[in-house]
Amino acid sequence: SAADAVAHGIFLVPEDRKLTGILLDLSIAQNISLPNLPAHARRSLVSKSAETATAEKQKKDLGIKAPSVQTRTGTLSGGNQQKVVLGKWLAMNPKVMILDEPTRGIDIGAKAEIYGLMRALADAGVAVLMISSDMEEVIGVSDRIAVMHEGQISGILDKDRFSQENVLLLAVGKQPK
Repeated sequence: SAADAVAHGIFLVPEDRKLTGILLDLSIAQNISLPNLPAHARRSLVSKSAETATAEKQKKDLGIKAPSVQTRTGTLSGGNQQKVVLGKWLAMNPKVMILDEPTRGIDIGAKAEIYGLMRALADAGVAVLMISSDMEEVIGVSDRIAVMHEGQISGILDKDRFSQENVLLLAVGKQPK
């Protein structure tokens, strides 16, 4: 279940951040604290100072460009909205981050920042699984690539075997040479 995944430090950054990743009418601080309310609450009331402190740290660490953490998330650029989604899970010390199409709909500069964040997570020992339909992106940022065909993993490629040809062969159910 989703609750079990969260309890085990497994978090999903969904493809459609506006529909399932953030609440556009809430502030950056509220979005970041929402999945971990017990850490920001005292006697069942949310501590605004704890919520703000957590959000300020994520804003700084992720380079979220906004006037303050009280800024409504819906007013942010796509790249900054994506950083808010990442920030809410990073505040909970993830073990596994699953990123579904993490750079869809964001500009090139924000993409580079997201790639850097993914690399930093991996370097810190967090397992990072990226789901992407952009083959160049997958080849460019991955350490290993698992390719699926008809709902099953058809093969796993290590970095020395990365090529568009090998990925395409596995995607159609054939084995690369």
